[in-house]
Amino acid sequence: MNKELPGHIRKAFRSIERFIPIVDLVVELLDARMPISSRLPGLVRRLKKPSLIILGKADLADPVQTAAWIRRFESEGQPCQALDARQASSVKALAQRLRTVTDEAARIAGSIRHVRRMMVIGIPNVGKSTLINALAGRKAARVANLPGVTRDIQWIKLAGSLELLDLPGVLDFGLLNRGDILRIINTIPGNDEDQTSRARQLCEILTSLGLSRILPGFNDEAAGSVDVYLSVYARRMNFVARGGVPDEHRAALDLVKRFQNGGFGHVTLEAADKIEALTI
Repeated sequence: MNKELPGHIRKAFRSIERFIPIVDLVVELLDARMPISSRLPGLVRRLKKPSLIILGKADLADPVQTAAWIRRFESEGQPCQALDARQASSVKALAQRLRTVTDEAARIAGSIRHVRRMMVIGIPNVGKSTLINALAGRKAARVANLPGVTRDIQWIKLAGSLELLDLPGVLDFGLLNRGDILRIINTIPGNDEDQTSRARQLCEILTSLGLSRILPGFNDEAAGSVDVYLSVYARRMNFVARGGVPDEHRAALDLVKRFQNGGFGHVTLEAADKIEALTI
């Protein structure tokens, strides 16, 4: 574990090592819009515990692609379930699945404890607190649209004799190297100066997936050109700087924020059948 990582992240790794012997299940939370880029490569496998992947923020992702990702993970022997935390039926289905999976894991391990314990692992701002609060039916964890909000370690009691360990988000340098991708979904923070390159990259990814049509004016007014689109978008949104010049910086900021908030509809940036071309 590298000491150059932030203190709360080093603390999270130490806590994983400390508590993994007493948990029945590892809950690996991924962003449904970018399941691979939001995953810590190999971490869950190294823990050698039964696990369940949850594709969070499913309300922002393409449901067809989410279903494809579930099939892909399940075909590899990895249980997986999507979650729309806004829908009670989705939360209830996940709670039932968690109980079933933890009971099976405890049976195989020969555990005699009545209480089943789970550990939630995920990168910063992937939605762990939202997941926990949805399952608990109360504000058991802090929620904010900012990476790194969860700094403390806490056990959350859930219905059905379940306990869930909430940890700060964890990153490694492999994920930091994917920073440009992760900033698009607001996992790694970036400054305002980065917005133009981030918006361009978002447009390039959508184009590669055949989804450029969701960007207003991209295919007609900008003729499919990423280089001129921010100017087109600025004019459409009436973002004008001094002298009537299109404010491309403001346009870039608005474009990325609209995507992050679902303003362009249900969009997945990593297609289950094209992931190798998009993974960094």
